[in-house]
Formats: sequence, structure tokens, C-alpha cells
Amino acid sequence: MEAEVYLAGLREQFDTEGFVVFPDFLSESEIGSLRKEVNVHYGSLREASVSSKGAAFEKFATEVIPWDPVGERNAAFVDLLGNASLDRVTEACIGAGYAGTQSLVMLSPPGGKGQAWHQDCPIGQIGHFNVNRLIYIDDVTLDNGAIVLVPGSHRMGVIPKGGPQESFDGEVILTPRAGTLVLLNGLIYHRVTPNHSASPRTSVNFRAFAAGIPTDVCNIGVYRNGAFDFRTNTQVKG
Repeated sequence: MEAEVYLAGLREQFDTEGFVVFPDFLSESEIGSLRKEVNVHYGSLREASVSSKGAAFEKFATEVIPWDPVGERNAAFVDLLGNASLDRVTEACIGAGYAGTQSLVMLSPPGGKGQAWHQDCPIGQIGHFNVNRLIYIDDVTLDNGAIVLVPGSHRMGVIPKGGPQESFDGEVILTPRAGTLVLLNGLIYHRVTPNHSASPRTSVNFRAFAAGIPTDVCNIGVYRNGAFDFRTNTQVKG
């Protein structure tokens, strides 16, 4: 009964706040397996990441180097995608029958801009949004790239104009420890602070979509100074 009450409370919190945090979601061994694969994949990029900023969205003040490990059938990430606990909390927040096969590892280079304020998808039909299931394999700090979000902003419409890292009233700063899982509504206003440390900052994202929601809803990212189409790698006019 306690588990049922807990899971029911997750749905209410996610609907109201737009995010839920699960500390110590992964074990040390699970974290280690993922970290090993990330280090192998990025390899020299972790040494030369500063020179890899050509992939940055200069206009949108975002600097990340992405990787899709599930698309490459990386065993450690495929196994985690099938994690029963991950499935249970996801289903509690967005219901049964969700789609959740997309993976996205994001490396923020040292000295980089982080990620400017944005929404992962444009405001469309009611309920059409992605869910970020963010997993951290290293500790996150304010120095290397904290997650900042505005609770309830997934209900506030299009993110207003403003600076890429300009503060919002009521914003919340998250600095998850290694092993933490964060479920985040893609419409919530969120950013990642610049990485002022000497090392890359990495996050793992298994995106999920409630039953009946198209899995291409987040092809266009919405920033405070415009929108970007990831399918064509071009700025959206308008």
C-alpha cells in the first residue's frame, strides 16, 4: 500500500511541478559501467573537447557533444533502458504504454557555455511533450553545470524572451549526485549553467513519450531568442 501511495504521489508531483528527483537511483556498479562506456566513446574528445566547439549553437548559447548509445546497441545502456525501476517510475508519472527507446548522452566541454534556457519542444496540442529521464554518472555542481528549472513552467506557455542564462523568479537549482535520476517535462523552462571546471560534464537522457504522443515532438527546440530545427540543423524562421 505504501508503494501505491508513493507512486500515486509521483504523478501528482510531476503534473504540478513538471519534474521529480530520485537520489541514489543507480548503484555504484551501474554507474561505473555507464561511466566506462562514456569514457571509451568520447575518448580523445574528453581531452580535446574545447576544440570541438564547432558543433555549438552559437546563436542559442549551447555547447554539447551528443551521442546515442542505444542506437549503437551499447549493451550497458540497452540494459539500463530495460531497468524495471526506471519503467515503474516512468509509468507512474506518464501512464502505461509509453514509448521510451530514445537515448541521448550530452557532454558539455570544460569552459563551455552549457545550455541556454529552452523548452525541448514547441507548444502544440495539449499533452504533447517529451519526458527527459536524466541520469547522472558523476556529481553535478554549480561549477561544472547545474540544472536550473522553473517549477510549473510547463503550464506557462512559450518561454519568454530574454538572456540565455538570465535568472527567472522562482527558479530552482539542482546539483544531482552521481546515481541520481531526474524526470523532467520537456516543456518546463530549463537550462544548464556553464561548465567552469577543467573537466567535461556528462548527462544521460532516456527520452520517453506518453502513449499516443508522437516521438518527433522534440525535433524543434525553443530558446529565448528563437527556435532550432534539429532535423535540418537550421534556425526556425518566424
